[in-house]
Amino acid sequence: MTITVDVPQDPEQEVIVPVDVLQDVLVKMLVRKGMFEAEALIAAQRMIEADLRGIHSHGSRAMLRYLDHLDDGDIDPRAQILTIKETPAIAVMDGSDGMGHIAATKAMELAIQKASEVGTGTVAVKHSKHYGAASVYALMAVEAGMIGFTTTSTAGATVAAYGSCQPATANNALAWGVPTRTGTPFVLDMACAESSWGKVETLKYYGGTLPEGWALDAEGSATTDPAAAKTLLPASGARGYGLAFLSSVLAGPLVGGKMPLHKTKSPSVEASEHFFYVIDLKQFVDPDRFYAECDRTISEIRAMPPAAGFDKVRMPGEIEWERAENWKINGIPMHGSQVKRLQEAAQSMKIDFSVN
Repeated sequence: MTITVDVPQDPEQEVIVPVDVLQDVLVKMLVRKGMFEAEALIAAQRMIEADLRGIHSHGSRAMLRYLDHLDDGDIDPRAQILTIKETPAIAVMDGSDGMGHIAATKAMELAIQKASEVGTGTVAVKHSKHYGAASVYALMAVEAGMIGFTTTSTAGATVAAYGSCQPATANNALAWGVPTRTGTPFVLDMACAESSWGKVETLKYYGGTLPEGWALDAEGSATTDPAAAKTLLPASGARGYGLAFLSSVLAGPLVGGKMPLHKTKSPSVEASEHFFYVIDLKQFVDPDRFYAECDRTISEIRAMPPAAGFDKVRMPGEIEWERAENWKINGIPMHGSQVKRLQEAAQSMKIDFSVN
């Protein structure tokens, strides 16, 4: 097994799944649980976009959890996404306890529309559920030729306060996307802790261990065992701690939600909040001038000599972009146990999920 800076891979443990096959089965599963096909397709596309970037924990691997939540009534398959407050530049939407991917997609689309009209668009969402990988929404703005930002809440506190061994903030995801004219966009997609919980889960799947300084066990002692990790440490100490707190404010109290420390119910029951911000760059500057300066800088950075142990210098999001372009054509390598569990779920719903 090899571990890159972002995801472990091991061909001996993986199965290659074609994108169209995976999308078909995900859509059929969600429709069987009561979703309209058009919305099931949106949710499936957001999950597959995460898979294509190597973020399997926030892609189709999460599907089994969503199916359980639909069965339990924690996710409303036909929730109406409502805009409850609006000005030319901002909006607040109510996700009505529906699939987070649907509310998030509609919110980012609205933020893009507002940015095109007044320069920036800001949309916050309450009463939603887990929306998957943050980067897929930032990329929606990038595809529109705009700069995009998003952050989202989780359930309770799972990240230690800086200077403490006790969890005090959530491991909020956040992502920025910046368009370029040279191909690969700049995409910063990060958790506020040293790692996402999804990465911890992935390492557990592959039988790996955690790097030192990532996690604490139930007693507050350092651990490298993914199964024993109960609390994560904030990224870069006080910096990650501050980012986590701020992200929780934007995706929480800003729309009347709770801070993570006050979320005491299970993640399936607690609401999730989202925040989206889009900048239409052409209303700030001549786009040619913007792209010329950004693309020149990126080219110069990539041309720098790599440090020992690196093959070349890359920009944030470049590995994921290259991976997605490859896997769209050649199929997505997924851990065999994940594929098996999806196949069992599909079989229980009399849906064919055959992978050669």
